[in-house]
Amino acid sequence: MKSCKIEIVTLTRGERMRFAADGMLEERETGFTAHYPQENDRTRLTLDGGSLLMERSGESELRALFREGEHGHFHIGIGENAGAVPMHTEVCSAIRSRDGWRIGLKYRLKFGEENEIFRLKIAVNIISEEQ
Repeated sequence: MKSCKIEIVTLTRGERMRFAADGMLEERETGFTAHYPQENDRTRLTLDGGSLLMERSGESELRALFREGEHGHFHIGIGENAGAVPMHTEVCSAIRSRDGWRIGLKYRLKFGEENEIFRLKIAVNIISEEQ
């Protein structure tokens, strides 16, 4: 396991949001799994080849599997309320750099006839080697 810093910049509806947290990283030949806190929840990002799985559990629940060109569902829950929104992933690209990983993500959530486009830039920066 390695210490890491996760930074996620999200662009949607002309708004830019930034999230950063310290976490732990397990690397594999085809990707990684990063664990980090988000508010009072536990979050996990798993990159495996060309797909990215985002999971959050605790007070808020979230699960989404992104694969470029594929349709799926964005599962979300808060308290007793839960549901799934149809989703289409347009871009899911990952590059390994010497200090971590860079991921570009673009997807559409389909709320009835309305589409909301999300663009994410995710950086997973390695802080220290094996702990």
